[in-house]
Formats: sequence, C-alpha cells, structure tokens
Amino acid sequence: MSTISTEQVTEAAHGLTEVTDPRPDHFGKNLAAVVNSANEEADLNEMGEMSILAQLVPAMRNRIEVDRYLADHAEVRDAKIAAPIFLTGLPRSGTTYFQYLFDQDPRLRMFLTWEGDRPVPPPALDPESARQRIAASTAHAAMVKEATGGKIDAFHLTDVEGPQECLAILDQTFVNPGLLWTMSVYGYLQYLLNEADLTEAYEHHADVLRLLQQGAPERRWALKWPCHLLALEEIAVVHPDASFVVTHRDPVQALASNCSLTQMLRTGTSPHADPETIGRDMLELVRQHVDRLVAFDIAQEKTGASRLVHVDYYQLVEDPGAVMPGVFEAIDLEWTDEVDQRIRRWREENPKGKRGTHSYNLEDFGLSRGEVAEAFSSYTERFAIPSETDSA
Repeated sequence: MSTISTEQVTEAAHGLTEVTDPRPDHFGKNLAAVVNSANEEADLNEMGEMSILAQLVPAMRNRIEVDRYLADHAEVRDAKIAAPIFLTGLPRSGTTYFQYLFDQDPRLRMFLTWEGDRPVPPPALDPESARQRIAASTAHAAMVKEATGGKIDAFHLTDVEGPQECLAILDQTFVNPGLLWTMSVYGYLQYLLNEADLTEAYEHHADVLRLLQQGAPERRWALKWPCHLLALEEIAVVHPDASFVVTHRDPVQALASNCSLTQMLRTGTSPHADPETIGRDMLELVRQHVDRLVAFDIAQEKTGASRLVHVDYYQLVEDPGAVMPGVFEAIDLEWTDEVDQRIRRWREENPKGKRGTHSYNLEDFGLSRGEVAEAFSSYTERFAIPSETDSA
C-alpha cells in the first residue's frame, strides 16, 4: 500500500521554489483526495510512488508560484480573456492532431509545453527566464522519452516549444481525471465528478492564462484537453463567451486506445496494470466524458444558441482543408490562405505514423465490442458516429 502524504508533497514542493505560499490551503481538499485514493486504492510500488510524486510535487510548486505572483501583481486578474476556444473531445479522439492544425494560425495563442512545466514569470516580461525554462523542459522531455523507450511519442505528440493540452494548469488545482491513466484511483474520479469545485479550478485556470499573456500581443486563446468535456458547464460559467470545438470518434475505438495507453503508463508501478482493472477504469472514464457531453449538448440545444461545434474525426484526418474553414466560421474566425497553406505544409512534414504507431485490442482488456457499443449508443446515435471497425 502507498504511503504518500499531503505533507510530503507540500514539503517537497517548497523545496523547489524560493517564494512563500500566500494560500497554503488552496486546493488542499483536492490534493487530499488524490493522496487518499492513491494510498487506499492504487497499491503503488516504490516506482509508482516516485512517479506520482513527480507529478504532484511540481504541480504544487507551480501553484505556489502562480499564487505568489498573483498576490504581488493584483492587476493581472483585471486582464480580459476574450472568446477563448476550447478544443476537446473523447480522450484519444484526435484532439492533439486538431490542436496542431489550430497552431498553424498565428492569430491564436496556444498553451505551450514548457509553459506548463513552469509558467512563472510571464514569458514576455522575462525572456531570459523563458529561455532557461525551455532548456529545462527540453532536458526533462529527453529523460521521459528515454524512460519510455520512445513509446510515448506514438501515443501523444509533444514538442517542448509546441502546443500542449492545458492539463498542466489544472494539475495545479489537483483536478485531473487523467490521473486514472497512471494509477487506479476510481474513488478520486468519483470525487472530482461529484464533490470537487470545478468552477474554482477553472477560475484558477483563467488566472494562469492571464498571467501568461502579460506583456504579450493580444491573441485569442485556443486551449486543448479531452477532459474539458467533464466540466463544460463550469467552463461556460467562467468564460461566458467561450466556444467548444469537439472532435467525434467511435468511442469503442477511443476506449481501446485509452486502455492501451493506460497499460503502458501503469506497467511496473502497480499490480493494477492488469487488463481487467484497466478495462473497468477506462470504461468509466470514457463513459463519463460521453454522458456529460451529451447532457451539455441537449441543454445547449434547448437554448437555441449552442456554443458547441462538432467535428468528424475521420473527415478531419482525411482532408482538414475541407473541414477547417467551416470550423473557423463557426467560431467567428476568418479562414485565410496563409492558414490553409501552413496546414498543408505541416501535414506534409508530419505524415501519419512519423513518430511511431501503436496497436490495441479491446478484448485484451476484458471488454467486448458489442457490450461497449451498447453503453455508448446514446452518444453514437446522437452524433451519427460510424463504427471504426465496420468502416475500415
């Protein structure tokens, strides 16, 4: 059984920064939920404990530094975040690919990988610090790649100075459903869905965006993370003018891919890398994404002015040049020849499989295609999503 403690995380985080914490209890309840679930459910071995602490400790350090900066620069919270675009969809449904297409538009402000590793101070206000943080992130990325034998590249496209999902911001709040990929913490997922204050987490998320844009030219944020689907209502409260662009893929195939990723991340850290536990955990995680998306879409439909933009994953991969102009129009962004050309060039330079491929089979995780398809039928029927196997 794991023996992680909140005090251990806090003490280690303070050892990584020179600033004092102005809000010692900020998101403490969420951290306690992570730690308790890890200790009671995850059954982590020594490697597993080290791995989770390597996620929690820097996240706490970053939260402390962000809160310190905001306390010392109160004017940051007055900055406007105009009409942000949230790029989301089921986990493993092409959202990273989609994000890189959006990154080809220089009018948009993407959240960058190295900024997630350490966001303070604002990059535009301290270029030298930014260069040092980029170098540190580059070294860390090389270490992760070596530790996974390069396998992580086939699962998740990452470049230190490229766009990244804004999970790293929410890590600071310890609101991260994705921890279920790295350890079996079913209870923590239920806590997030039923008890955690997700609005407070996204208010902090907005403050980090305000911090990052200090001193830089004004650009519209495009923010990607699949798990945004679990907090659509809360995001709409924090950002009343937000748009949500959602990719749709066969959830059966997305689930199989999630199981495969989870097995890679958990192997060697816990006995809960066994296929049946992974199948159970991932079925619940993906099901929650599906259920909350459908519920939000129905509610938006009733208003007669939905902020959801739906994108077919298969059409997007086949011909983004045919899909993207319509997406841009839906989010009030002009499609330009420059963006079109940049997207074509990026696709030529990044063909499918460039960074490796991975295979997966749903049945390997104790799940049957028919059973899972039935569980997700309300989603596939509502959005007319084809079976990936049947259409292959």
